[in-house]
Amino acid sequence: MRILIYKRIIMTCIAGILTASVVLANDINWAKKTTVSASSHRGDYVPEKVKDGVVSDASRWLAAEDDKKPWVELAFPEPITVGMIDVFSGWKNGDSLKAFDVMVEVDGIWQRHADWEVRENANTSKRIYIDRKSVSKLRLELVKRGAARIREIAVYDNKEAQGLKDVGELGNKAEAYEISFSQHQIGLNQIGYLTSRPKRFTAPLSGDGTEFKIRKQGKSAVLYRGVIKGGVGDFTAFRPADSDARYVIDLSGGNLKPNTSDPFLIREHLDMEQYWQPAVDFLNDVRSVTGTHPSAYGGCAFRDGTYYDAIVPSLVLFYLSDPQFIESMPRQIDWQADKARVTAPGFVFIKDGAQPGVMDAVRNYYQLEGPKPGAPDVVKLIHWGAGYILMRPNGRDPSASFENDDSTIEPQTVEQVAYVLWAWPALKQWLPQSFYDRCRDFCFKYWKPAGGPRGGFAQGGSANKKGASALDISPWWDPKTYMTIESFDERIHNPGHMHPFKGRHAPGHSIVPNLLMHEVALRQGRDDAAIYLDAAVKQADWIIKNLDWNDPRTTKGHRLAEHRTIPNLVWLLQKYPKQAPEGLKKKITEWSRIAVSRSNNLWDFRRFSDTMWTIPGMNEVGNSLSLPAIALSASWVVDDPALKKELERIAIASVDHVFGRNPMLHAAPSHPDQGFPEIERGWPKRYKKDVCARLETVRGSIASLPGSEMYPFQPGKRFRHLEGWSNYGASWCISLSYLKFDKDASTPDMNLVDKKI
Repeated sequence: MRILIYKRIIMTCIAGILTASVVLANDINWAKKTTVSASSHRGDYVPEKVKDGVVSDASRWLAAEDDKKPWVELAFPEPITVGMIDVFSGWKNGDSLKAFDVMVEVDGIWQRHADWEVRENANTSKRIYIDRKSVSKLRLELVKRGAARIREIAVYDNKEAQGLKDVGELGNKAEAYEISFSQHQIGLNQIGYLTSRPKRFTAPLSGDGTEFKIRKQGKSAVLYRGVIKGGVGDFTAFRPADSDARYVIDLSGGNLKPNTSDPFLIREHLDMEQYWQPAVDFLNDVRSVTGTHPSAYGGCAFRDGTYYDAIVPSLVLFYLSDPQFIESMPRQIDWQADKARVTAPGFVFIKDGAQPGVMDAVRNYYQLEGPKPGAPDVVKLIHWGAGYILMRPNGRDPSASFENDDSTIEPQTVEQVAYVLWAWPALKQWLPQSFYDRCRDFCFKYWKPAGGPRGGFAQGGSANKKGASALDISPWWDPKTYMTIESFDERIHNPGHMHPFKGRHAPGHSIVPNLLMHEVALRQGRDDAAIYLDAAVKQADWIIKNLDWNDPRTTKGHRLAEHRTIPNLVWLLQKYPKQAPEGLKKKITEWSRIAVSRSNNLWDFRRFSDTMWTIPGMNEVGNSLSLPAIALSASWVVDDPALKKELERIAIASVDHVFGRNPMLHAAPSHPDQGFPEIERGWPKRYKKDVCARLETVRGSIASLPGSEMYPFQPGKRFRHLEGWSNYGASWCISLSYLKFDKDASTPDMNLVDKKI
């Protein structure tokens, strides 16, 4: 039941944002430049409405009632490339255009294609991939007589555009977030808090000294009192015994109307009870081909995954953080049943957005010896992720705007498999020896490819530069290769190579993989074990000497991938203190002080810089998901007790940020009913359906968060990209692992270096 009562935002500057379909400038909608004609129209609903950039019921084309064969045609001023189109149709929440054909005129000849024949469509927003050059006209024809009800047709010259926002899904109502500036507002973790961790919320409109009270939902007895200081309410000292009770915060005083928070839990193991299963469900569901949608956008093991997604390492660490708990979780993956389903002759693979060879990789994967039937889902996911890499190790970057050489094997791809080798003593009870053998041979073969760098990953890849080996210093770690803030055009969805802001090449990503290979080589009795340790030490030394943490591009600028820098440095310092380069501890401490200094605000949010709250332009929910692992790992090696405490503060606040303690006062999951039942208000805008990774079909997806535009408290001012990402699943699993390691005062460690397999 919803407790918090809202009023409409009194901010007229937002009205245009809420009622218009806003397009990022790089998403150039070529339909706007066209001349539109149609078979007929009804009243004021003229054909030109389909290209005005407004997706709403008030701005539609309707065919005349007596039109037996309605059509609408867009003529371009000169021939263009058409990568895809979006067709928005319907009335209010339904009545989508169910059946229609699309055709294009190329060099004076009309072309049709089976993929452009839409039937039984239930979506008011339908994306159709065209992939044709020299298109002079585009026509949409209804299969049957009807009103058409087309709100908009958007045309793009690529297959990556975010596209228009579908106001039409809500009928004629503008989106109203109903947050009153005349009332106290409360931003908190809508799921709840860990009993023994910092417990804080934000009251962005409340003055210092405003009293807050905590009580059980539905009860009147006050259990805890406190006051607001600097926009923050701290109730860390409130440590009730575990129960099923939901608590609420009452906030009143001054000239603002009183308010009551969303209900929330307080439990000792809330993270494992509320977060772990959705994290596993997400990666179960987002598997390419075998998951909840028979597609493989990008062509990797997980839909929209990449060579740098770190999903396999995250799963290994997740398992090792508490094997017993992982083994107690429900078994949902049936390996044999999946094999029978996806290798059946009648299985239909949706190939849009996937490179060639996906189904060959899937069929070859299922020729491997499978995991034991009783293996936990996390272990089966490790088998799937690493096994798919063995079959198709040349995964591309779906967001690259240049040609990728699909024959190239990126170092970060090989590095993922090293985690399987290292963790084998724990995994071998569930996985066959033949799988280990394949992984071992793969890693030692490709760790330093014969002949040096190969291929040409032109956008953000490393294989076209010196440093294609995991043993080397990647040229992409050097800030000289980074975009400047000024060169990153926030109006553009994918500007330039987006480095470092995309998160492709976090400095030091090879350090831990090299340490793992060192330990594996020792177990195997190989004579090359030293080269891996030497490489890790040299890479850490390069970071000490070449990166300035004051430049935010070297830290938060790496977005979701930042967890592969500081935790890797900490790993080296803790496990190889004698070999660690001079100044490593000091370097980690410097990072810690800067991170904490940028987190002294009402949200306890680690800012990008003194002038910007978040990275430019992009959705950075992945960084908020990664920060707990980063900050907690750093706290393990800093000496200052106060700094350790502050690192814990920003780590936990980052979790809270994801689940509601942010300027939008909404949690990041846009479909909270799919995995997060405690969330009252999920992200208010949703990404379009049936596109890219099809994350609307998965459980546990974490989608979006505010950008700088909404800070310090301007809810609804401008939304960043609305789509979640499979890579975020890796960030979240790693942080959940580190939360458990930190609670147990342990670290990721097999303690099996000297044991032979």
